[in-house]
Amino acid sequence: MNLFRAEELRYPQVQALDRERAICFLPVSALEVHGPHLPLGMDLFMARWMAEETARRFAEAHPDWNVVLHPPLTIGTDELPLPGSMNATQRTLYRALTELGASFARAGYGYVVVTNGHGGPRHASGLEAACRHVSRRHGIAMFTPAIAVLAPIVSGNRRDRLEAILARPLTDDEQAAIGGGEHAAIWETSFALAERGELVDPAYRQLDRDGPPSFPPRALLGKPLAWLLRRRGEPERAARLELLVNSLTGGIGWVLNARFGYGGHQVTYDGNPSVASAELGNAFRQLVVEDCLAIVESVVRGERTAEEVRSIASDPILIHPLFWRRLALAAGALAAMTLLLRGRRGPSK
Repeated sequence: MNLFRAEELRYPQVQALDRERAICFLPVSALEVHGPHLPLGMDLFMARWMAEETARRFAEAHPDWNVVLHPPLTIGTDELPLPGSMNATQRTLYRALTELGASFARAGYGYVVVTNGHGGPRHASGLEAACRHVSRRHGIAMFTPAIAVLAPIVSGNRRDRLEAILARPLTDDEQAAIGGGEHAAIWETSFALAERGELVDPAYRQLDRDGPPSFPPRALLGKPLAWLLRRRGEPERAARLELLVNSLTGGIGWVLNARFGYGGHQVTYDGNPSVASAELGNAFRQLVVEDCLAIVESVVRGERTAEEVRSIASDPILIHPLFWRRLALAAGALAAMTLLLRGRRGPSK
């Protein structure tokens, strides 16, 4: 056996870790409201399953490695602001990951894989930034492949592979539901039906399509920039930008809805859960773990660095966990420099 649980290791086993062949899998997701039909732990279940299944397959393929599963870290940011969602600041999330990363390095792990089931933009950005920091600071490969894997599937860009796994074409209803928003909708409900079906309220079959109310600046923020990128012959960047803007502005609409009733009825999911199925859930899980394992293998083989594993969440500097702090420090330094230069020139006459 070369697959262990971190909490069951004894000290001599930790001391014997060979950094070149020691990898740890850490799930990081909090509890969050997922519609009226799914449990609060959906993101945690997905992060934990991704870690466990990817670790199991990696351990089988690499019998000379020590593969360790770490207990989940139940923390997250950009959670749906309703009772039951456990939200922390992005800065808290970032600090928790960077400090844990230092401990992983001291323990002797050369590789740390952070799995995640929550798609909040600042959550994903915080995890990816923390992993890059730890990799640079402590000389290990810490990375999170989750959003890089999940975003293409959720947006509908992996339909061909999905249909190959299903051994059938998607139905019209399934195709309409895929890419039409995702929070407790077709993908997460299908995953839950495959993973913990007893926790899913059968009433999901009667739920209509729903989603956060539109936030007016969405079109102003995304469409002009996406149009410019397409004019420059960069359709992929345009699609990534639109996806990110929709996620960010949708989050604003959701916050306004939850706190002030903006948009009318209370919204707890985004998309169409009614066409979900355990069959889709099993295919989804297989696709996720195959893509996740492929990224892990590419890092271990040296085909890409840990810092190169990133998703659309790492693109916008405005949601980087240290952006505003660095901006404030730069502004302070500029103000101090200005005062110093004025002092050297003497008082103006």
